Amino acid sequence: MLLPKKYSGSLISYFSNKVKQQGGINLAQGLPGFSPPEQLVTELKKSFPQSIHQYAPGYGIDELRQYAANELNSSNITKDNILITNGGTEAISLLYLYLYKQHNKDLKVLSISPVYETYSQLPNIYNNDFVEFFAEPDFSIDLNKLENTIKKNNINLFFLASPANPLGKIYDKNLILNILQICNKNNVTIVFDIVYKHLFKDEPPFYPFDALSNKVFFADSFSKQFSITGWRLGYLVAHKSILSDIAAIHDYTGLSSPHPLQIALGSFVTKYPTVAKHYMKDLRQKITSNISMAEKSLNNAGYKCYPADAGFFVWAKIPEPETDGFDFAVNLYEKSKVAVIPGEHFGRNWKNFIRINIAHPTELLEKALELITKS
Repeated sequence: MLLPKKYSGSLISYFSNKVKQQGGINLAQGLPGFSPPEQLVTELKKSFPQSIHQYAPGYGIDELRQYAANELNSSNITKDNILITNGGTEAISLLYLYLYKQHNKDLKVLSISPVYETYSQLPNIYNNDFVEFFAEPDFSIDLNKLENTIKKNNINLFFLASPANPLGKIYDKNLILNILQICNKNNVTIVFDIVYKHLFKDEPPFYPFDALSNKVFFADSFSKQFSITGWRLGYLVAHKSILSDIAAIHDYTGLSSPHPLQIALGSFVTKYPTVAKHYMKDLRQKITSNISMAEKSLNNAGYKCYPADAGFFVWAKIPEPETDGFDFAVNLYEKSKVAVIPGEHFGRNWKNFIRINIAHPTELLEKALELITKS
């Protein structure tokens, strides 16, 4: 049965669940199709015989908070700025709750389209205004247009992902600093989503960690870099002056991330720092190779791919005369059992696009691309 057009849930969940229930290849969900480091799995097995089956500390265990702070490599950030959460999504959602408490119905949100679903759906859930900001045709940002949009719509919260999901775009240092200046000037809180920070093709992304304040936040995750999305381990970076207020909300929502999983990851990164670095480097090389392979295959088949700088995804315009990415994705799965995500899930202007997850072993991705391009 085809999905009704009025379906209001996550299309990512819908297409992923089709694969889980009926089989096929899941290029829809943002999961890495790779195994975690062997040493990490060993530490997980070792964690369960211990007496850690009760709640973890609300802020998270010190080893993991310290590792997160060290990774960000800023003198402005210590473990006391880190709150461990149930994935990067909870970090964003928890912060949204905190800001909603401050602004209530006056919370007005903006993000750059195509928009990762959480940024638009949280305002929808809380009945707040959400504004899609549309970049130029080459996906560059007109700063005057951005500031005018912020002013016109009384925006007070800006979500910015770099690398972007689904676009895979890394925003350069000058642009980020200019956006930060606009936000400061207009009293806008900005949240940097940095969960794909390790998965770049050429140069690592820039982040303004020195600007951390009660108006500047960072949401991150361990999930992508170690292929453990199911562990749901992420973190929020916030100024010390308000982290306790956010943690107090966390006490009544998530309370704590699973203790054995925190212990296992904390032990792994403490005991095997070199293994962790090599794993991330190897993953980055796989991702880079897969992006190039997917873009070449799809472009040759009549798709038009936006060149991805980083991340797990290729963003592609479907071949003409096709115009409806939703119908295209449904029919693709019915014919080939390959699941992708229609572009309309990420904004109203992207009906003739799809997002494809390329973070899979080469052989599996090659098979999926062959099925896609022949359908």
